[in-house]
Amino acid sequence: MSKKALSLTQTAVLLALIVVIEYLMVGPRYILIKGSIVNLILVVATLLIGLPAGILISIFTPLLAVVTGHLAMPVLAPVVALGNLVFVILWWLIVRHVKESKSLISYIVATVVSSLAKFAFLYLAVAWYILPVVLKGLVAKKPPIKVALLAQFGMPQLITAVIGGVIAMLILPRLAKAIQSIEKN
Repeated sequence: MSKKALSLTQTAVLLALIVVIEYLMVGPRYILIKGSIVNLILVVATLLIGLPAGILISIFTPLLAVVTGHLAMPVLAPVVALGNLVFVILWWLIVRHVKESKSLISYIVATVVSSLAKFAFLYLAVAWYILPVVLKGLVAKKPPIKVALLAQFGMPQLITAVIGGVIAMLILPRLAKAIQSIEKN
């Protein structure tokens, strides 16, 4: 199998896994689990398959959430996609450019920096743009929406990004070895 075909297959498998997760984990009680798994998949795709796979999954995930009804306001999909892009691009840049590439230190730095950046981007985008500009009329009619959105795009985003990054740190070395052994055969 060619390298390109293998990358496409691996990306498709990760996308399929996200589809299954979206349909199996319905409801607010799964937010932390689902978000952590999605962030883990974003990191795995980016570092083991390549940045294009991470970008594709970053964009696809919020679109799927809209289709499945897990992201009730479609206007939020581009914001979530951009937050995911911030996350994967920072992971990729940090792991590629830290002196000890693909070391525990680069993974820790990538987890902390990318998680904080994703959290800050999402929270500020919702607080400073989505609520006061895009959803201004809706927020005026239904003030609880503001509180709910700020809560949804606040700490849960940071927590799930960190959890996904920590799990990635633990499994990436083993996954990389497994993929290398499969590619040799």
